Amino acid sequence: MNPEQRKEASELQLHKRGIRINVQLHVIESDEEVTLRSQTEVMQRLIALWAVSSAALACDTVRFRDYLKTHQLESCLSAQESIFLSSDNPSTEEYQHFSQRQESLYFLAWCAGLTEKIAVTATPSNLKQVVRLFPHALEAPDKLAAALHLRSKSAVMDWSDLLYRLHWEVRHTQLTGRPCPASIDASMVREWHQCANWICQYEEENDWDKVSTET
Repeated sequence: MNPEQRKEASELQLHKRGIRINVQLHVIESDEEVTLRSQTEVMQRLIALWAVSSAALACDTVRFRDYLKTHQLESCLSAQESIFLSSDNPSTEEYQHFSQRQESLYFLAWCAGLTEKIAVTATPSNLKQVVRLFPHALEAPDKLAAALHLRSKSAVMDWSDLLYRLHWEVRHTQLTGRPCPASIDASMVREWHQCANWICQYEEENDWDKVSTET
């Protein structure tokens, strides 16, 4: 599918859901112009997102900090993630912020072939199937590594294009004071879009904290 066809397909999906379309948004890169992250990079980012989102949801940074230290995985974390896990008493706002990383985790898990189907909905993603592949004690993440099977570039790019256009509508509703469409969760769209841009190496940005989600 070329960029123009991908744009048309995304707009048709949005139209069917009754979501506003900005036909002026440009096409995204072609498959040939994009190099997806390696399996090693995806594995490391999955570990980081799992650690910070789980720590936030459990209000327990110590457990996950110790896990990463035990397996020498601290380098998987971004600077902001490292600061969060280094704190023994994060703020309520920090817990809330990093708990939303479960949505990035879910989207990246799909990119990694850990779950079959995904859809943008109005309710938080169900990570039960995904989380069972992650460590539950201090064991190494071998089960997770063995389960990785990266999806095709075309499949990831289809979602990248759709999320780019969907995120525009989320931002437009916020700027105009209108409610977000009832069929989508704004934070889900934002987290998925960042993750899509990260795995597609958008603007060649390697720092997770700095990955752009411009629309």
